[in-house]
Amino acid sequence: MVGTLNGSAPMQSTTDATAARVSNLPQQLAEHAQFAKGRGGKRLELRLANLTGLRLRGFDLSGARMLASNLSSADMEGVLFRDADLENSLFIGANLRSCDFSRANLRGARFYRSDLQSARLDGTDMRVGTLVIKTGTKNQTDHNSFGAVTDLSFCNMEGASLQGAVMRKCRMRGVNLRNADLKQVDFQEADLQGVVLLGAEMNGANFHLADISDAVFSVDEQTRRAFRGNPAFEAHLRGLDEMERIIAEHERWVDSTGREGRRADFTGQKLRGVDFRGRELSAVSFRGAELAGANLAHAKLAAADFQGARLLYTDLSGTDLRGANFTGATLMHGRLEAADLGDLPLRNGNALPARFQGAVLDWCDLTGARPGPAGFAGAKMANCTPPA
Repeated sequence: MVGTLNGSAPMQSTTDATAARVSNLPQQLAEHAQFAKGRGGKRLELRLANLTGLRLRGFDLSGARMLASNLSSADMEGVLFRDADLENSLFIGANLRSCDFSRANLRGARFYRSDLQSARLDGTDMRVGTLVIKTGTKNQTDHNSFGAVTDLSFCNMEGASLQGAVMRKCRMRGVNLRNADLKQVDFQEADLQGVVLLGAEMNGANFHLADISDAVFSVDEQTRRAFRGNPAFEAHLRGLDEMERIIAEHERWVDSTGREGRRADFTGQKLRGVDFRGRELSAVSFRGAELAGANLAHAKLAAADFQGARLLYTDLSGTDLRGANFTGATLMHGRLEAADLGDLPLRNGNALPARFQGAVLDWCDLTGARPGPAGFAGAKMANCTPPA
């Protein structure tokens, strides 16, 4: 049996029993609305329901039980899931902006590549869930239990609130937690590889045995407290010390016009979250480097080589980028306000233009930037704030 709701995609179940429950979903939602308001009604209870592509914005599903249900590709912006039981449910590629999951049971749930910007997940339980699989014949059924890890990999959780959430052993690879509220969150043994933590509030968060390899964060007192003793963090600090030595040598090279020191070469290196504000980095090679979260504001980067580099949330505001080479580079959510992107005069009377052939600029702020005569010729640009 197939049903639709508010123009959603068709909902098809895997069994007749499940299809029967889903087919009268509008009625069940109406009854749950009364339940949520304390006016009688009936709690929404679904198991193994296929609700892919469901469109249901701003609805109150507080206290609902939707176990192991599939809400992938659903559009549920602003829905209230407070105190809901959503164990082992799927939210893959769903729009969950501004949803409220406060105190919900999200054990074993999968939010892979979902949009949870500004969502509330305070006090949620995201520990490993238990998934029971039935096997065997009609006369003899076996029940096998498996640990289902809660997966938020590659989700956008910018500005989300997760105060007091329990996320032990959670998989959160590449999650954007920029400016998120992570106070008192339990991240013990969580997989946080490549997570973006810029501007996040982490006081009281527990990162014991968490994997923060390639995570993007600023080194400050907060991160020093949160990550103290973490092997990846200690290795990151050692790498920063080595970078400082290399840059000091580069500045000597520039000041002496090549007679002393040595030109810096960061080709292919991971420079996530580094702070190079105001430094002399003219002619440095960042070819193929990872510069996610790097702060290069007001640095001197004339004739710098960024070919094929990845710059995510990189701050290049007020930077001297005359003659810089961004061929094939990717700049996303970058800040280039008041950056000088003009031509660099050469000693022979010619000029070296800033180059952007094959570059991708997405959601970049170019307010007040000063491009050269060629502008951004050859670049693919989308959602960027124009210079003027």
